[in-house]
Amino acid sequence: MSVSIDNLTSDPEIVALTFKQKLESIEGLDVPIFPPTYPSQKSGQQSKPQYTINETKDGVLICDIDSVQSQANRMEAVFTNELADVIPQHVVQAGEYTVPLTELPHRIADAAIRSTDLKDDIHEGMLKFRLGDPIPLARIAPTSLIYGVWDSRDTQVKAPRAIRSEIRAHDVSVFTRSAQYSGAFKQEALKFNDSEWKKASTVGFAPTPSVDALGGILVHGQIFHTASILLNVLRKYRTSDRTDLLPNYLLGLTLGGLLFSSKDYGLRSGCCLIPSEPVEWQTVTKDSNRQSIEVDDNKVATDLRNIASKWAEFAGIELGGEPEIHDYCASVGKKILNEKKK
Repeated sequence: MSVSIDNLTSDPEIVALTFKQKLESIEGLDVPIFPPTYPSQKSGQQSKPQYTINETKDGVLICDIDSVQSQANRMEAVFTNELADVIPQHVVQAGEYTVPLTELPHRIADAAIRSTDLKDDIHEGMLKFRLGDPIPLARIAPTSLIYGVWDSRDTQVKAPRAIRSEIRAHDVSVFTRSAQYSGAFKQEALKFNDSEWKKASTVGFAPTPSVDALGGILVHGQIFHTASILLNVLRKYRTSDRTDLLPNYLLGLTLGGLLFSSKDYGLRSGCCLIPSEPVEWQTVTKDSNRQSIEVDDNKVATDLRNIASKWAEFAGIELGGEPEIHDYCASVGKKILNEKKK
């Protein structure tokens, strides 16, 4: 069954969409892949990188290949690239550096953009959102209503994630690896004394071993990219005329971000994946019924652009084009910092 954005938001019985894509390494099943690493948080120990691996009650190890947060960043990046024409474009400029709003870690609540001329609009938008009016935030940063935002440093307003996406590998073995760097010249040739030679490895002169470092994981089971889109979250963002225009726009953005970001599974060095089976889409109803559906990438992009045009006219904003530049104000940034210290 093929569905449209309009049909999905208008049917109150459908509470969610689910996405499931089976993946495999481009290097084959017998080659380790490299998950993201995180510093150890154990007190009293030297910080060592580690993978995020959990064990089920049956002893199966499941490894995170791409986290919810990382997936949100990948999806949101689509809106400064392939789908840049469907959202308003804002960038923060600090000195010679510019960063798009969609790449700020905390999105519309990020300290950097709250230190620009948008600070008052953001504050007012958060307060109106708390009272049930999503339009001011959607005018500036519609993706914040999709990937979530928490204004933790000001109004304490939260907007939940409307999509949760992650990649995991099931039934894995953890590998280690060791390496030895050998310098091109011996100590005598470089004229270092013994004391100097002990420090010489830090700048690349002396031999340096690396022992029992993380060496990736070997996947014995399956790698799945799964995502769920919560339609009831998006339906809450109806405008005062109670139409589905804004929910349709946000759903189109959600689908577009997921579909375009999942065209490339080159996640990091040593972890390039490809789809091994067709993607599975399902609708989920209130009474737990699941039905397979077809989602056409091209139709989603076309429908999204049509809906985005209607939203831009309704909201009185410009989509795409040259980004609006917001200069970082150092005095405001320092004020935020000083308030935090207090």
